[in-house]
Parts: sequence; structure tokens; C-alpha cells
Amino acid sequence: MLKILCLAAVVSLTLGIAMEGWAEGWIEGFSILLAVIIITVVASGNNYVKEQQFRKLNEAASKKNVNVIRNGKTINMSVYDLLVGDLVRIETGEILSVDGVII
Repeated sequence: MLKILCLAAVVSLTLGIAMEGWAEGWIEGFSILLAVIIITVVASGNNYVKEQQFRKLNEAASKKNVNVIRNGKTINMSVYDLLVGDLVRIETGEILSVDGVII
């Protein structure tokens, strides 16, 4: 869509200047280019904000704690601190994965 608008702006700018001269011919083409620039800046800003929110969400999702029985005691710890021999208590509906590997 933006490519079509850019093409329309160039055509409008060229025809406007050719038919009406510099005094008034550039206004319509420039307006279209300005609209394209505004749309691009707003879309880029929106994408940046969404990317930041997605990174925060992924970071929060990776910080998963589980209940573990270690040395006879129940401890709540990160999945990244698990050791061989730990007994993980999995609750109903819980999926335990570490770096994409389901445990």
C-alpha cells in the first residue's frame, strides 16, 4: 500500500509541477509524501512498543518456579536451578520445560 502511495505521490508531484508550476504544483504530491512519512513513523513506533512488550512477556514466562522436593524438604525454586535427584511436584495443567525441552 505504501509503495502505491509513493508512486502516486511521485506522479502527482510530476504532473502538478508540469501543469501548474512550482508555485502550486508541488502541494498535492508533497501532501501524499507527508502522509506516507507519518504512517511509516506511527507504524514503526507501534511495532517498537509491541516488540518491547513481547520481550518483557517472554522474560517473565522464562522465570518459571516449581515446587521441588530436595533432601526431604519442599522448596520453591526456578527451573534453571534444578539438580539431578530433585523430585519435581507437577500440579494439574502444568507443563514444565527448560529451554524448549519438556521435562
